[in-house]
Amino acid sequence: MKYVKEILRGLLIGVAGIVPGVSGGTLAVSMGVYDQIIGAVSHLFRKPGQSVRILFPYGVGMLVGIGGLAFVIETLFGNFPFATSMAFLGLILGGIPALLKRADFHTDGMKKYMAAVTVFCTMTVAAIAGGDGGAAGELVFCTAGERLLTMGCVGMIASVTMVVPGVSGTMLLMMMGYYQPVLHAFNLVQAGALTGDWQTVLAQQEILLPFTIGLAAGIFLCAKTMETLLNRWESMVYAAVTGLVASSPAVILWGISMGEVGTGQMILGVILLAGGAVLAGKMGE
Repeated sequence: MKYVKEILRGLLIGVAGIVPGVSGGTLAVSMGVYDQIIGAVSHLFRKPGQSVRILFPYGVGMLVGIGGLAFVIETLFGNFPFATSMAFLGLILGGIPALLKRADFHTDGMKKYMAAVTVFCTMTVAAIAGGDGGAAGELVFCTAGERLLTMGCVGMIASVTMVVPGVSGTMLLMMMGYYQPVLHAFNLVQAGALTGDWQTVLAQQEILLPFTIGLAAGIFLCAKTMETLLNRWESMVYAAVTGLVASSPAVILWGISMGEVGTGQMILGVILLAGGAVLAGKMGE
């Protein structure tokens, strides 16, 4: 029965983790299992048997949750890119009040504002400089070696935010432009496994395998580091994260061709933006 509960908790964390703007870490904290999971990751090599026993049921649940929602999200992005992006943008921006409380800009405000502004400007300039091609287009023209290195680095970068409660790792993937390519590759693997098309499954490992290795390595390497940073400079870390989140409108919407967005989808997008912000705000209370 205990394993069933842990699998169900992992399933909920997986569902939360695949939606940009929703933090799987926060859900783990609210369910009282965050410290247990981070501790198991941090001591994976010191206490492998105990750590694997703790992590396995959560991992199974997370895979089921991610797999069940991946097709739905990709379909929404394919048919309603603006409205779907606006809904996720609402979830992302709705978390700012909770981040502001954690950042506590009233203490050492100047340093924290500088950290937030620096991250905001860096992400915004990077989005504008990246043009409209997006990461998906760049991956097509990469050599195999470049693709392996890129996806490994992307996995490691995303892993940093995944171990910070209140911050969505998939939000960062979306802002970097790699969310949809990774999601598409994951769905192709699922479809290939279900239909016995193992050639497709193997072909997608060029993206997923280095990403997964980078993600796992990053989580392991960052778990202890982030634990230390949050213990010593929690408010400064969240100040920087606030700047990251504030840059999300420019980063997420920059690559969308607004001329192809109809009036109906635009109105729906605004409604979903407001709804997502309210929902995120309620979840952060």
